[in-house]
Amino acid sequence: MHASWAPAYPRKPFGVRLEVSGRGTEFTVTATLANGSARPWNAARLALDTPSGWTAHVRDGAAAPRLDPGERLTVRWRVTRPQVSTATTLTCRGTARHGDDEVTYTATAPVS
Repeated sequence: MHASWAPAYPRKPFGVRLEVSGRGTEFTVTATLANGSARPWNAARLALDTPSGWTAHVRDGAAAPRLDPGERLTVRWRVTRPQVSTATTLTCRGTARHGDDEVTYTATAPVS
């Protein structure tokens, strides 16, 4: 019976993915919120949490009024940190409305 099972279940990406590009005091952070569900999401938004003293400027829109199944919202921030800074982890939170409910996903990425 196991021979008839599929080896892997193909699934559309969902949730939040976070990537840090570059080093030094200025770098780019890219986050993607993907709707892998079968229903549309409304009021999709991505927010980046940074440590005190750091700044993050949105380079692309941080929200979308609607994400249909299979669609993604991608946001890029230009992040600046103090000259003297310890390694840390950045956190990104993606939220959207699904009917009366809110879906929330988080992702983290190290910064050295």
